[in-house]
Amino acid sequence: MIFDFTIKFFWPKDDKMKKLNKLEALEKRNELVEFGFTTVPTVMPKPLVQQLRIWSDNILDRVDIDRKIRYQGSDIFVHTERRWGENGKERKPNHFPDSIAEKIIDLPLQKEVCELIGLENLNPDDLVIILSKPGYGPPLYWHQDFMKWNSPEAATPWPTRVFLSYYLTDTNRQNGCLRAIPGTHRRRHLLHDILPDAHSAEIQSIDDLSHPAFADYPDAVDVPMKAGDLLIADARLIHAAWPNQTKHRRTLLLAWHDVFSFPHPPSWWTEPVPEVIKNASKSHEVSANSRTPSDYIQ
Repeated sequence: MIFDFTIKFFWPKDDKMKKLNKLEALEKRNELVEFGFTTVPTVMPKPLVQQLRIWSDNILDRVDIDRKIRYQGSDIFVHTERRWGENGKERKPNHFPDSIAEKIIDLPLQKEVCELIGLENLNPDDLVIILSKPGYGPPLYWHQDFMKWNSPEAATPWPTRVFLSYYLTDTNRQNGCLRAIPGTHRRRHLLHDILPDAHSAEIQSIDDLSHPAFADYPDAVDVPMKAGDLLIADARLIHAAWPNQTKHRRTLLLAWHDVFSFPHPPSWWTEPVPEVIKNASKSHEVSANSRTPSDYIQ
C-alpha cells in the first residue's frame, strides 16, 4: 500500500517549498498525533541535498560497516562542534564532530515548519546519524525506537521524542523506502509483543528474512519521499524499510529531538489528558530506561 501525506501539495516548478498555511500546518500536526508521522515536501534546499550527498558518500566510502548493522545499513554519528567538547567522547571513524551537523539541525525552513506545526520546546540531541542502505542491501526490520517504556511518558497522546530526517535521493519500494504502521505509537500491535528490542544483538543476529520482524502486515504502508522532504516521526512508531533492489546507495540523515515538556501537554492540546500523565511528577523517576513496550501502550 502506498501512503502519501503530501498529496495536498502541488510541486512548484522552481522546486521550492510552498509555505504551509495555518490549515495545512494543522493537518500535519494532526497526522503526527494520529498516525505517528507526517511529511513536509521540499524543506531542505536542493543545493544542500547535493552537498550532503557528496559529504555522506565520502564518509561512507571510507568507513567500514560492521556486519551486525547490515539491516540498518550504516551507523555513523556526526556531532555538532558546539556540543562535541561537552561530550568527552573519543573521535572514531564512525563517531566525530563536523560543522555540517549544525547546518542540518539548524536549517531555517525546518525550524519554521516545526514552529507552524506546533512542536514546542523542540530540543535537538545535536547529533546527526547517517543511515545508508547500500546497493542491494537487505531490508530494515520492524522496530520502534522509544526508550522510556517504564515511564508514564510512554502514555502521552502527543509525542515527547521525535526524529527529523531527510533522504538524499528520491525513495520508493524499489530502492528501500520507509515503511510504517500508522497508529502504533499509541495503540498496541501484535509486533509489540514479539519483536526483540530495537537494534539489540538479538534482532541484529536474525538471518531468516521470513522472521516476523521482516514480514508484511495488512496495516503497513509505504512512505515514498522526494530528496529533501522532511519526515517527522514519533519515536514510538513501528517502522521499517524495504530492501534496496538497485545498485545505488540510498542514504538517510536523521536527528533526534525531545519535544514538549513532560508531563505538561502542548499548549494547543484540547482533548482530555490521561490520568497517568496528570499524576506524573515533573521529577518522575524511571527505574531504568527500557526499549520493551510496557502496559502504558494499550
